[in-house]
Amino acid sequence: MFLVYTDASGTLSPTDKENFVLASLITHETNWQIIDNEVREIKTKHFPDLPDSSIEIHAKDMLNQSGIFKGLSWDKIYEILDDVFDLILRQDIDLTIIAVIIDKQKLHQDKDGLTWAYRLMYERLNRFIERQNIKIGEAQACREYGLVVMDSEDEKKNKKLRLRIRQMLKEGTMYSKLECLIEDPLFTDSKWGNLLQLADCVAYCVRKHYRVGNKPSFHTEKWEQYFRKIEPKFDGYQKGNYLGYGVKIFP
Repeated sequence: MFLVYTDASGTLSPTDKENFVLASLITHETNWQIIDNEVREIKTKHFPDLPDSSIEIHAKDMLNQSGIFKGLSWDKIYEILDDVFDLILRQDIDLTIIAVIIDKQKLHQDKDGLTWAYRLMYERLNRFIERQNIKIGEAQACREYGLVVMDSEDEKKNKKLRLRIRQMLKEGTMYSKLECLIEDPLFTDSKWGNLLQLADCVAYCVRKHYRVGNKPSFHTEKWEQYFRKIEPKFDGYQKGNYLGYGVKIFP
């Protein structure tokens, strides 16, 4: 089983000119405990007096210096983020990234950006697992499937999104059947999910990289460094071109 942790950054509001980003981190279930433990170690390293369950690594809170990050210096905040992105980059950490960017400036008003974001994401997740099954098929191993875990918002939004995704899983998308993805998405509060917190940081990082009109500053330089760190983990990077695979820009 592949576990897929999915989170979003930005909004689809037409008054917000920034792109909307949906990002997924994929790992096999056999690697979950290793990654979860590593995130816990980062938390206890930087907040030794707090239980790790009370610490949520959330990019927006960190950049707003709010919650447990209130009063921390920028050097300390980026020290934490350095550890987060170094973890994602590590070769012994089995993580694959897929991101979908909705360019709202080019999106036609009759297009449902949220549906397109999940449609394009689910297609790419399915193709990733299909390729893994081709590899393991040669070794006569059992067929693998994927289960998606998402950050919970509120019950009404969760239900609406679940219905959209359930229809995709049942009927397929415009371009493919989603035969490698099973069950409805699992919604959970990201404060309880260490890998969801990594997905949050990745989504924010991708949105910063593809933001139009970035003004040079200490902050933009740091986030550009983070993007370059995680770039090798995008699906398709090994073949020299992850656009369309690990990163999909729509339209």
